[in-house]
Amino acid sequence: MENEKPSNSKKSTINDTKKIEPKKPKTIAEFVNIDEIILFISQNLNSIIAYNKQMKRRQKRSKHEYIHSSLTPIISLEGFLRLIIKYTEIENNTLIASYLYIMKLINKENFILEKNNIYLLLLTSAVLAKKVLEDLISDNSYYCQIGLFTEKQLNLAEYSLFSRLDFEVNYNIEDLEQVYNEIFESLPNQRKNEYVQNQNYNINQEKDYIDKSYRKNNI
Repeated sequence: MENEKPSNSKKSTINDTKKIEPKKPKTIAEFVNIDEIILFISQNLNSIIAYNKQMKRRQKRSKHEYIHSSLTPIISLEGFLRLIIKYTEIENNTLIASYLYIMKLINKENFILEKNNIYLLLLTSAVLAKKVLEDLISDNSYYCQIGLFTEKQLNLAEYSLFSRLDFEVNYNIEDLEQVYNEIFESLPNQRKNEYVQNQNYNINQEKDYIDKSYRKNNI
């Protein structure tokens, strides 16, 4: 009878088992997803545009106004934001920073949002934010593949936005957190409850882990 070969597999023991530490509760920034960010930004900007139209407020035209286009795209703001994300691969924080650029422009310069400027402004603010916050090295011609604007239009709009923001384009962490909180408040109750349940589960899981570790070390 042939001798059986010894098995290479090790029997699992308690000591071999890896410690599974509990997941830390998610922050609101980690919980909110990209679709919810897109919806929040597009709805807010659409509301501002609708208000300006109702009040018959229009952006003053001049030969030095570069954040403007004679074309009004058929695509929705939400759809256009998805195109921007596809071509820029922009991170969530950077996308929100670009939204803060737009709000700062509105408040600081009394810039009037319209259908004829919002699309170019969205793209310009996203590209500027990515260059500043993510060290973007791609040429603007790449982002013009979206198909609505020329490279010259984007270049001029980018410089105009940068200068009108007084070249202050680093976002404030408190402002970023405020936007995330506003996005969270705009969520359906089901999503809010999901966040609360996730928080409670992970906190309780962490307590159990700490209790078990304490008992084990004091046996």
